[in-house]
Amino acid sequence: MVYYAMARTKKKKFSYNLFVVLGALGHIFKSPIVLSWVLAISGLIILSAMSVPKLRAIQVSAADLKVTLNNPPIWIDDSLLLELQDLARIHLAKTTVGREGLIETADTLTATGWFQEITQVRWVNDNEAIIDASFLIPFARVQDKDGIVYIDDQGRRLPTRIGEITKPNYHFITLVQPTFRRPQRSGLQWSGKDIVAAISLLKLIYNKPWATQITSINLSRFASSSSMILETNKQSAFIWGSAPGEEQRLEALADQKIYRLNHIYKQYGQIDQGISGELDLTNTSTVYRH
Repeated sequence: MVYYAMARTKKKKFSYNLFVVLGALGHIFKSPIVLSWVLAISGLIILSAMSVPKLRAIQVSAADLKVTLNNPPIWIDDSLLLELQDLARIHLAKTTVGREGLIETADTLTATGWFQEITQVRWVNDNEAIIDASFLIPFARVQDKDGIVYIDDQGRRLPTRIGEITKPNYHFITLVQPTFRRPQRSGLQWSGKDIVAAISLLKLIYNKPWATQITSINLSRFASSSSMILETNKQSAFIWGSAPGEEQRLEALADQKIYRLNHIYKQYGQIDQGISGELDLTNTSTVYRH
């Protein structure tokens, strides 16, 4: 009898506490502000529960999937752009719509060697994804024993491919006969002071109106005399000499050389005056024709 009486007492106490809690909750929910917050949070929870599993369960075929590289560089050839977008489509189509596929796609694109950074790969909707990325930008071509490859303005190698890389209306000066062979893979920097010197020279002349008349920078003499040669589209050669800022004793400075080339261009429209031959820019007083 004593046990029974204690059980009833506990039961009554629990019922009383429950009544108090429910009363307090009822009082709280009478507030319009609190009720609005509760309904909003509940709605978000329900929407998340409904949408996330559904999104991750979707798998889109490559044919129905649209992939866009956001703000592609203006120099890139259309065929290369489509190739990279197709590569992303194939990888995204192999998995359901979700985080895993995005990470795999970013890693795959990074491995192509065309990109400096893949900032983000994101789904826009169930069948469309957008890629934010920055490319390695071609600055010059280098011709070695294995052919031609592009480098950026830091001397880092870009990949090669069957097909065009840049649009045909872009002019790139080719660096020929470098001392060292190309890096084994894209993204690595080309070894050799000659490539560094040539890039320094290119940065100085690429904004000049006569830059399109320069087809190549010959580096064959750099190992022996630190000298570079500008070759024109009329088969003329200008002995440029040392890298800008590293001129040897009694060698004309880079600004003097540029001034002379600008002067010839204004007079004749062609820095080589339309004839073949070898001209020396290194003299401090004048341009010598050999």
